[in-house]
Amino acid sequence: MRLLTTLSLRLSAHPWFLPRLALVLFLATVLGLFAYLRHGEREEARLVLINDVLWVEQNLRFVLGQSEERLAALLEQSRDGSLSEAEFRSRARLIIGANAAITGIQLRTKNQSFSYGQHLSAEVTREPIALAQGMGRPSYTLPLYPKGMIALILAEHDLELVASIALPKLLQQQVPWWFAYKYRLEMIDADGREIASKSKIEADETNLSYQLPFDLVSSGLLLRITAYRHPTGLVQKLLIASVLGLALIVLFSWWRLRRQMQARLLAENALREEHAFRTAMEDSLSVGMRARDMDGRIVYVNPAFCGMVGYSAEELIGALPPYPYWNPEDIAGHQAQNEIVLSGRAPHDGFESMVRHRDGHLVATRVYTTPLIDATGKQRGWMSSVVDITALKAAEAREREQEEMLRHTGKLITMGEMASTLAHELNQPLMAMSNYASAARQFANQNNHELLDSTLSKIAGQAHRAAAVVKRIREFVQKRTPHCEPCDINHIASNAFELIDASARSQGVRLHFNLGAALPQIHADEVLLGQVVLNLLRNALDASSEQPQSRRDVWLATYCDDTAVYLSVCDRGSGIAPEVASRLFDAFFTTKSLGMGIGLNICRSILEQHRGKLWFEAHPQGGTYFYMSLPR
Repeated sequence: MRLLTTLSLRLSAHPWFLPRLALVLFLATVLGLFAYLRHGEREEARLVLINDVLWVEQNLRFVLGQSEERLAALLEQSRDGSLSEAEFRSRARLIIGANAAITGIQLRTKNQSFSYGQHLSAEVTREPIALAQGMGRPSYTLPLYPKGMIALILAEHDLELVASIALPKLLQQQVPWWFAYKYRLEMIDADGREIASKSKIEADETNLSYQLPFDLVSSGLLLRITAYRHPTGLVQKLLIASVLGLALIVLFSWWRLRRQMQARLLAENALREEHAFRTAMEDSLSVGMRARDMDGRIVYVNPAFCGMVGYSAEELIGALPPYPYWNPEDIAGHQAQNEIVLSGRAPHDGFESMVRHRDGHLVATRVYTTPLIDATGKQRGWMSSVVDITALKAAEAREREQEEMLRHTGKLITMGEMASTLAHELNQPLMAMSNYASAARQFANQNNHELLDSTLSKIAGQAHRAAAVVKRIREFVQKRTPHCEPCDINHIASNAFELIDASARSQGVRLHFNLGAALPQIHADEVLLGQVVLNLLRNALDASSEQPQSRRDVWLATYCDDTAVYLSVCDRGSGIAPEVASRLFDAFFTTKSLGMGIGLNICRSILEQHRGKLWFEAHPQGGTYFYMSLPR
C-alpha cells in the first residue's frame, strides 16, 4: 500500500511520464510489426523469384532439347550419304524457324559437307567435337565473345553437326514480357561475365537476386535473376507514417498544453507592446490614413489625417458621405470621386482632391486607395493614403511662373538681337514720311490739291506700315498667361517670316517658304509657337550668314499626316558636330560667342507642353533640318 502511495506521488510529480511511456511502447510495437511484415514480404518475394527462375530455366532447356532432337534427326538422315544439298537447306530452314536463336548449321560427313547460315571455324569446334564423340551425346562450346554465341555439337564417328546459337536472341525469344517487367535475367559465364541479358536496365545491388547453373554440357553457363524494386507495401507505410505523425502531434500538443499559460501571458504582453508600437508608428506618419467600409462609412483615421482636415477622430469615425471636410463648392466632384473609389475603379497612381480644413482654408491632396482585406482574404472596405500636396502645388506654380519668365526673357533676348534690324525696318517708313511731309508742304504752298492728297495718302500708308511693325513686336514680347485656342500653323509661320525678313535681307540670306494647303487647325498658344518658329529661323539665319553667298538659303515648310501637323526649317550651314548634338537642347549650352543657350531648351519645353516634339537631322549636302510636330 505504501509502495502504491509513493508511486502515485511520484507520478503526480511527473504527470506526463505514463502517457509518454505508453506512446513509446506503442511506437515500438508498430515498428516491430512493420519489420516483421516486411521480412515476411521479402521472404515471399524470394520464393516467387526462385519459382519464376526455375520456370524460365526449364523453358530454356526444353527449347534447346527440342533443337537437339531436330538436329539429331538431321544427322541421322545424313548417315547413309543420300542427303542432298537442297534437302539439307530445307531441313535447316525448318529447324531455324522453330528456334530463331539458331543462326547457322554445319554438317560434315565422310563424303559430304553442308553449311547454312553462320559458319564457325574448326578451331572453335575441335575440342567440343572430340568431347561429343567421346561422350556419345550432344555437347556445347564455351561462350564466344563478344557476340554471346555458343555452338551445339553432335558428333559420332565420321558425322559432325555444329549449330550456332545466339544466346541474347534465345533470351529475347523465350523469356516472356511479364518476366522481364519483374526481373533482370542474365546469362553469365563461370567468371561472372555477362553473356546475354533480357533487360538493359541495371538492377540495384540491394534487390533480391538468385543464381543457378544452366549447365549445358561443357558450357559453364549460369542464370542470374534480379528482382526490380517495385513500390510495395504502400498502405502499410502510410499507416505507419500516420501513426507516427499522430503520435508526434499528440506529444507536441501535450508540450504546448504545459506551456500554454506562460505562452498566453507572453502573447498578451507582446500584443500590448505591438499595439503600442503600431499606435506610435501611425501617430508619427506624415501621410494621412483613412479606412472606410464597403458603404463608405469611415472606420479609422490617423492623427495625420485629422490634422490635415482639422477634425478629430471621434468626429470623423462613423461619418458617411458627404464628409465634413468636403469642399462645399465642389460637392459634385467629391461625390463622383467617391463613387469611382467605392466601385473599385480608383486609379493606381491616385487622384487629386481639394478638401477644406475646418478653419476654412483649402488643402490640396493626392489620394491613393487600395482594397482593405481581412485575415480571411475577404474585402472589408477601402484603405486610402492621403498626401498633402499643397506645398508641392505651390512649388509647381512657382516653377511655371519661372518658366514663363524664362520664356519672356528669351523673347526679349531675341528682340534685342534683332534690334538693329527692326530699327532699320522702322527707319524706312519714318524717312519716307518725312520726305512725303516736305513734299506735301510744297504742294500746299502751290495749292496743288491733287498731288497734296496723293502725298498725304502715301504718308498714311507709311504710318500704317510702321504701326504694323510695332504691333508685331509688342505682341511678341508682351508677357501674358499661356492660352491655347484653335490656330493656323501657316499663319504662325507667316508672322514669323514678317519679323525675320528684314534680318534675312540685311544678312544676304534668301528665305524660301513652302506652306502646305488646307492644313488642319491645331489647339495651341499662337504666341508661344511663334516664339519657337522665330527662334528656329533666327538660328538658321545665324548658321547661313557664315556661308558663301551661294549657300545662304533657308527653307521653311509646313505639312501634315493623319496624326500630326509638321513644320520644318532647313539651312545650308556647317551642321551640328556629334559632340554638340547630345547637349544641343540642354539649358545654357550654346556654341555662339554671345549666346545664352536657352533658346532651343525653351522651344522644346513649349512643344512638350503642347504634346509635341522637336528634333533635328543632318542635311545630306551640309546643314541641318529642324522638325517640330504637333498633334492634330
